[in-house]
Amino acid sequence: MTPPRAPSSRKTRGPAALWLALAATSAVAEPADPPTQLDAVKVLGDRRALSGFPGAVGIVEGDALRDGQRGVSLAETLVRVPGIAVLDRQNYAQDLQIQSRGYGARSTFGIRGIRLVVDGIPATALDGQGQAATFPLGSLDRIEVLRGPLALQYGNAAGGAILAETALDGANGLQASAWAGSHRSRRAEAGALGGDGDWRWRVQGSHFLTGGERAHSAAERAQVNAVARWSPDERRSLRLVLTGSSQPYTDDPLGLSREQLRRAPRGTDPAALAFDTRKRIDNAQVGARWESAYAPGRSYWLGGYGIQRDIVQFLAVPVAAQRAPTSAGGVVDVGRDSAGFDLGHRWRDAAGALSLGLELGRLDEDRKGYENFVGAGAAQRLGVRGRVRRDEDNRVRSVEAFAVADRRLDERWRTLAAVRHARMRFSSRDRYLSAGNGDDSGRLDYRKTTFSLGIARAFAAGEVFASVGDGFETPTVTELAYGPDNLSGFNRDLRAARYRSGELGLRWRPAWGEVSATVHRIDGSDEIAPATSSGGRASFTNAGDIRRSGVELGLDGRLGPRWSYLASLNWTRARFVSPFAYRGAAGPRRIDSGNRVPGVARANGYAELAWRSADETFDAALELRASSAIPVDDLNSEQAPGYAQLALRVQWRGPRGWRAFARADNLLDRDYVGSVIVNESNARFYEPGAGRGFTVGVERRR
Repeated sequence: MTPPRAPSSRKTRGPAALWLALAATSAVAEPADPPTQLDAVKVLGDRRALSGFPGAVGIVEGDALRDGQRGVSLAETLVRVPGIAVLDRQNYAQDLQIQSRGYGARSTFGIRGIRLVVDGIPATALDGQGQAATFPLGSLDRIEVLRGPLALQYGNAAGGAILAETALDGANGLQASAWAGSHRSRRAEAGALGGDGDWRWRVQGSHFLTGGERAHSAAERAQVNAVARWSPDERRSLRLVLTGSSQPYTDDPLGLSREQLRRAPRGTDPAALAFDTRKRIDNAQVGARWESAYAPGRSYWLGGYGIQRDIVQFLAVPVAAQRAPTSAGGVVDVGRDSAGFDLGHRWRDAAGALSLGLELGRLDEDRKGYENFVGAGAAQRLGVRGRVRRDEDNRVRSVEAFAVADRRLDERWRTLAAVRHARMRFSSRDRYLSAGNGDDSGRLDYRKTTFSLGIARAFAAGEVFASVGDGFETPTVTELAYGPDNLSGFNRDLRAARYRSGELGLRWRPAWGEVSATVHRIDGSDEIAPATSSGGRASFTNAGDIRRSGVELGLDGRLGPRWSYLASLNWTRARFVSPFAYRGAAGPRRIDSGNRVPGVARANGYAELAWRSADETFDAALELRASSAIPVDDLNSEQAPGYAQLALRVQWRGPRGWRAFARADNLLDRDYVGSVIVNESNARFYEPGAGRGFTVGVERRR
C-alpha cells in the first residue's frame, strides 16, 4: 500500500522589471518566385517552408505518435529523428532522458539542454529544466525538432528545441481509447474536438497506471489538455491553453551497481526499499497568445503564460549523512510559480521577413528540506518526513530580446540570421540558520549575446545548407542548490556554459523518399557536469573544454505500394579537450583530456520496416533500436554495454471509427541498460531497460 504523501509548502514572490532594446537590419533582395513548398516548420516563432530552410530539422507527424504506440512518453517515437537519442530510464520518478547531439546527458532527472514548448507554453522552466511528461501525445498535430546552431536562438538551451502544437483542424467528434499491458500497466484516454465558425477547441484527458517491471517502480499519472482557438478571420487568431498533470505517487527504484546488474539485471537497490524513495508531482499551466496581421506584410503577437509546479521527493540519503550540520536532509519539498510574457512584430515581403521580439519571465521557488527518518535506535523509521533541514526562497528573473531576419537572395539562395541578448538573475535567500550551518544566501547574474547564421542553396530535389552559431546554457536552480561536494548551500562558483557550433547538411527528396545527412562540430567551455550523484540527489561543477562532433543520417522511403522503411543513425564523438579538477564526495578528482563525456553513446540509431494491406485495413512494422557502449563517469572507469532490441507492432482499422493495435517490445527479451546515472557516487550507475512486454489496445472515434 502506498503511504500518504505529505503536502508541499509554497510561497510566491513578485516579479522584477528590466529594460532592454535590440535593433537589427537585414539586406533586401529582389523578390523572386518562391519554390514549391513541400512542408513547413514553425521554428523561431514563424511558420517557414522546410524546403530551403538553412538548418537541421526533424518532424514526427501525429499519426506516427499514435499508430501502434502506447502514448506514454516521447521515448516511443522521438528516436525517429536523426541527432536525437532517447534513454528510457523505466523510472517515471525521473522522467526519460533526451539527448540532442550529446546535450542533456548529464541530466539526473528531466530534460536539460533542450527547449520544450507545447502550444506556445514552455515545458522547460525559466532556468532550463524541462519535463517531457507534460506532452499531451494523444492530441498533438505533430512534433518539430530543431537542432544545431539555429536552435541557439531559443535562448537558455544549447542542444535544440522541441516544439509541439495541439491539432485543432478536422471533423468534430469524440474519441476514446484504452490499452492494457505487461506489469499491470494500463492507460485510458478520452477527448473531444469541436467548434464551428470562429471557434475551434479540443479537450483531452488520460490516466496511466503501472506496477513497474522492477520492484518499487509503480507509478500513476493523470493529464488533461484543453486548447481553444478563436479566428474571426484569416488575419487574426487567439489561442487559449489550459493543461494539468498529476503524479500522486511515483516510486523510484534507483540505479544498480555493476555487480547488482550482473546478479539481477532488472533488480532494485535495497536502499530504495529501505527509504521508500518516491516522488509526487503536480503541474498546472495556463496560457494565451494573440496574433494579428493588421496590414499587408505587417503583423504582431502578444503572449503570456503561468505555471505552478509542486514536487515532493524522498531520497535514499544515509541517516549519518543527513545528521551532518550542513545536510539538507533526505526529503525535498519544492513549490514553484513561474510566469512569462512575450511580444513582437514581424515585417514580411516577397523576399523574406524580419521579426523583433521581447520576452520577460520570472520563477519563484520555495525550497524546503527535511530528514527522511524519525526517531533513533530501535524506534527509528525510514521513509517518513522528519525535522526541517532547509528553508529558502529562490528567484529567477529573465529578460531577453531577439531579432530574426529571413531573406531569399534569389531563386536558389536563402539566408537566416538571428541575434538574441539575454540577462538572467538567480538569487537565493536562506531562512534556515543553525549551529554549523550559516547563511547560504547569494546571487548570480548571467548575461550573454548570442548569434546564429544559416544559408541554404536549393537544387532540383532538395537543398544543401550550412549554419554557425554561438550560445549559452545557465545552471538550473536545482544545480545551484548544492555545492560540488553535495553540501547544502548556494553554489556561487557555478558558471554558465558557452558554446560555438557549426553544421553542414543535405536534404534530398528523390521520387522514392527522402534522405538527410548532417555533419556538425560543437566547442564548449565551462560545461556544467555532475560532480556527485547519490540516492537521487546530484551536485554540479564546471568541466573543462569539451568538443562534440558527429554525423547524422536519416532515410525515409517506400518499396512499392505496400512497404516502407525509415532509419535514423547517429555517430557522436564527445570528449574533454582540456583537463580539469573538482572536489567531489570522495575528495579531489582530476579528469584527463581525451576522456569521453559520460552518458553519450558513440553510435545509436533506429530503423523500421513497415507493411500495409492494399485496402489499408491492416498494417505492421518491425522496429530496431540500437546503441553502442556508454561511459558512466568522467573517469571512464566503467561503461554500460551496447545493445540492440526489436519490437513488433500491428494495427487494424475497422469501420465506424474503430481501431485496435497490439505490440511486443524487446521481442527477444534481451537484458540491457536503458540509461545511466552519470558520476553516481555509490557506483549505482545503471538503470535497467524493460524486458519483453506486450500491449493490446482499442480506440473508437465518431
